[in-house]
Amino acid sequence: MSIIPTENGYRFEKYTRHDICVTLPDSVDGQPLKIIGTKAFLSCRNVERLVLPDTLERVEDWAFAHMKGLEEIVFPARDILFGKKVFLGCTSLRKIILSGAEDQYEGIPYFLASAATLMDDVPLKLSLAGDGDGQWRWLEEYDRLLEQFLARPDTYGFEPAFIGWFNVEDVDDQQEDYIREQKRKKVGLAFQRLLYSAGMTENMERKLREYLLGKRDAKIPPLILEQFKNSHSGYSGNVAYFKLWQKIGGFDIYPPEYLLEHLAEADPEVRAFLMESRLNMEGNSGFFEMLEL
Repeated sequence: MSIIPTENGYRFEKYTRHDICVTLPDSVDGQPLKIIGTKAFLSCRNVERLVLPDTLERVEDWAFAHMKGLEEIVFPARDILFGKKVFLGCTSLRKIILSGAEDQYEGIPYFLASAATLMDDVPLKLSLAGDGDGQWRWLEEYDRLLEQFLARPDTYGFEPAFIGWFNVEDVDDQQEDYIREQKRKKVGLAFQRLLYSAGMTENMERKLREYLLGKRDAKIPPLILEQFKNSHSGYSGNVAYFKLWQKIGGFDIYPPEYLLEHLAEADPEVRAFLMESRLNMEGNSGFFEMLEL
């Protein structure tokens, strides 16, 4: 590891090892470690958990870019100056934990990670997310930006990659893939916020529910079904998503019987929930038919 002195402390310049869990020291030779340098962890794919020092003040451009294996990172709960594309390509990042944050709402680490990796240019302060009542102000701002993110066109930010010879069809294919990826991101963010719903207004809940049910975009429910069927998506093995799908009215689109038919390889807990839901729905139907008679 390369650490160099600066005027008032130290700067972490380059990580060169292959550890899975990495903890950076608060100080070197009695001086605080304040800066994570440009591209300091660029493409360090082995690191799954990274703990940063409480003395940290600045993270420079592309510091953690393309850390494909990074799942969890720990920051101090304080104001930190971030450069450009700090988390670019961190596709596995699930949680940003704030050290020293007491009584923090359980959803915030997931929202922090989503803001850093999915909503590209979200200007949210880490310190508020871990500071008592400040976390609820942070959540209000997060919801505002999430609403903007869901509403913006799926082509937003698209730039075709021209490599060698290309034609119009190549650009169209790139754009189609880009649009699908944007929709997947939005679905994931909407599900995540509804799963951790504390502090959310009724209006925001309604907008997220309508988005997932395809009232704004008819292509969303088929995409959700595709994600439910994909064993690598993280949806098919987590019954919480199916319970949420039922809660928001998704069974009116894809009922338990239909999902059971199309999710033959789903997690046993998921299938058990769907079977129980199907029986309950059939039981209620039979009960009301009996009343009509």
